Amino acid sequence: MTASTSTRPARDVPRAAGGSLALLQALRQNPLDTFSRLAREHGGLVSLSVPGLRLYLVSDPTAIQDSLTLTNRAYAKGVPRDGDPRGEGVQPLSRVLGQGLLTSAGDLWRRQRRLMQPLFQPARVAEYGAVFVRLAAGTGATWRDGEVRDLHAEMTELTLAIVARTVFDVDLETEFVAHVRRSLATNMRTTRRQLVPWGRLLDRLPLPSTRRFNADRAALDAMIYRMIADRRAGGARGGDLLSLLLSARDEETGERMPDQQVRDEAVTMLLAGHETTANALAWTFHLLGGNPAAQERLGAELDEVLAERPASVSDVPRLPYTVAVLHEAMRLYPPAWVLARRLVTDRDVCGYALPAGSLLVSSPWVVHRDPQWWPEPDEFRPERWLGDTRDRPRYAYFPFGGGPRQCIGNSFAEMEATLVLATLARHWRVAPVPDADIRPQALVTLRPARGVPMTLHRRG
Repeated sequence: MTASTSTRPARDVPRAAGGSLALLQALRQNPLDTFSRLAREHGGLVSLSVPGLRLYLVSDPTAIQDSLTLTNRAYAKGVPRDGDPRGEGVQPLSRVLGQGLLTSAGDLWRRQRRLMQPLFQPARVAEYGAVFVRLAAGTGATWRDGEVRDLHAEMTELTLAIVARTVFDVDLETEFVAHVRRSLATNMRTTRRQLVPWGRLLDRLPLPSTRRFNADRAALDAMIYRMIADRRAGGARGGDLLSLLLSARDEETGERMPDQQVRDEAVTMLLAGHETTANALAWTFHLLGGNPAAQERLGAELDEVLAERPASVSDVPRLPYTVAVLHEAMRLYPPAWVLARRLVTDRDVCGYALPAGSLLVSSPWVVHRDPQWWPEPDEFRPERWLGDTRDRPRYAYFPFGGGPRQCIGNSFAEMEATLVLATLARHWRVAPVPDADIRPQALVTLRPARGVPMTLHRRG
């Protein structure tokens, strides 16, 4: 609904105390705790004092649903450009991802979504199930009873192998994957600075990190364009997602994607796909390690359903507790920890009349731990997903966003994570390493700051 005369003015929105410098310092040091504290102190809407922006933290599920489901109508992605709230906004990650689905807007986004939707239909995703299981089994085969491994590093390597095979149809040992691995390790912080206005200004300076970032991107692009040329020369007949992107035709125009657009979509799937799933799995093992009862129940379900055979896509509906474990892990540690939407028209938000151009930030980390919706919110309780969940608002849980711009690969990611967890947890249980410092780091995604070291034990 639009603003009405009974709506309170934007100036009355509760405001974060302490001034801009104090807020920016707190957000730089610990954005998760800062957002959580502001939501506790001020409720569903709080104004954040950031120079040059009308910025609000939104923690009310109804308002979040409004912002996500009405994206492309009353809301848009991106920071307002040149003070024009209705124009195309600045997409900070576009320097990394180009104009892929995550960062594009308007007619380009609509065309790309239409072109790519068939690639992520359930039947198509199910075709990759055997790849998920085979590569996960390969990872488990390298583990040894009683050894300590960093499961964040293990899951990162595994999901990179899965993306390499399903998106590009290449092996983990190729030069291309080796370059991706190096780039991810060195450029995560450089990518994070794209999210803040002053960080983008650093790209104009000849800093070592900027030069390294530019060189890595140029090398990655050169490799992808060589793959595109090879696929086109061979008729793009493969079943990998790169070949499918090259073969896709717009139903309305019959046109295919230009090479630049294929590159942008492929890089988006590469970076967004494997990083988020690796984090979700790493946090899942961390939580299981601290909850022996949940780990025992998970193993019992896998023994009953799978016995001695490998998991398959058809098993997923028969693994409700396995799925619940993953949902609970993504509740506590959502890989995409923050989302933003821009108002393109004046609108009522939580009873306040916010003007067009306002930037609304919502954090799954905050809402997923709200005791109003989640009793004992900091406790790992997978069983909360096995009963009737209709007493919670739809957007009290939104790890993949929502609305028309919900992550197109959410079914791929959930299928992948379920089959990987089932394959590994059927043969292995994990235990925490004493005194290990496992804490979240809110970069572009929510990753473990110092890894997830766990002791591996083979299940009898």
